[in-house]
Amino acid sequence: METLEVLQHRIAISRDLQSIVRTMKTLSAVTIRRCERASQAVRSYDETVDLGLQILLRDPTVADMAIRASEKAAARGPVGIIVLGSDHGLCGRYNNVVVRAALDEIKSCQPDEVTLAAVGARAADLLEGAGRQPSFIYETPGSVTGISETTGAILSLTDGWRRDQGIGRVWIVHNVQTNDNRARPVAMSLLPISPAFLRHQAERPWPSRRLPIYTEERDTMLERLLRQHVFVRVFRAIAEAQASEHASRLSAMQAAEHNIREHLSEMDAEYRTRRQEKITTELLDVVAGFTILDVEK
Repeated sequence: METLEVLQHRIAISRDLQSIVRTMKTLSAVTIRRCERASQAVRSYDETVDLGLQILLRDPTVADMAIRASEKAAARGPVGIIVLGSDHGLCGRYNNVVVRAALDEIKSCQPDEVTLAAVGARAADLLEGAGRQPSFIYETPGSVTGISETTGAILSLTDGWRRDQGIGRVWIVHNVQTNDNRARPVAMSLLPISPAFLRHQAERPWPSRRLPIYTEERDTMLERLLRQHVFVRVFRAIAEAQASEHASRLSAMQAAEHNIREHLSEMDAEYRTRRQEKITTELLDVVAGFTILDVEK
């Protein structure tokens, strides 16, 4: 049977752990909100990029060139898959879910033609354990500024894949947040740009009677705008993945807090019972000693 001192020590440790869990819940809630705001903020920029593409693709020559290049790149060949996971645990099955989705995507391709990259050490470890070693591993961003930096690194990676390995098709696999805070995997085609999207931009009516003009070469403008289009998609994918990670962690911490609260309630009740038993025993000893002294007199 545990002594009161040992039980009191266990209660103190549990209360410290409860404080840590509450702090992690707060940090996760704040991070979720920041990632959601970052994802929303980049939408207006995405609309501006789409308007620029719309102006360029109104030219049938430019539209035909872009669509043909996209269809050619979409032909079968080497594939690059980027998996967005986490560096830290305590987020349930978040990494298992996204890695399983990535492995399913690999099965639908020729396995020997797939090159992997991972964001997050834990996702990379799970991929390696499944026999699919990522060629590049990036740290998960720790802030909204870090999302931009990681997005830039991924864009540089895809440029290298296309230039050095002839990879024309790139997919990004990540989790999104659901209403019950569970992670749901999404596999999104990043490159090439969808021909259907390009046709849609070319056919959209311009929102006013005045058309903007540009002085750059059409090919240069098209390349830059398409790159910014991809930038937005990667940025939003990372922001959504970060929100999903912290939503999973928040859910795990809520469950942990509930368990700690119940455990503390049990230990507090046991402590009060033991303390009362000890007080009763001491009182009985005092009464017994007094009775003995009284008898001897």
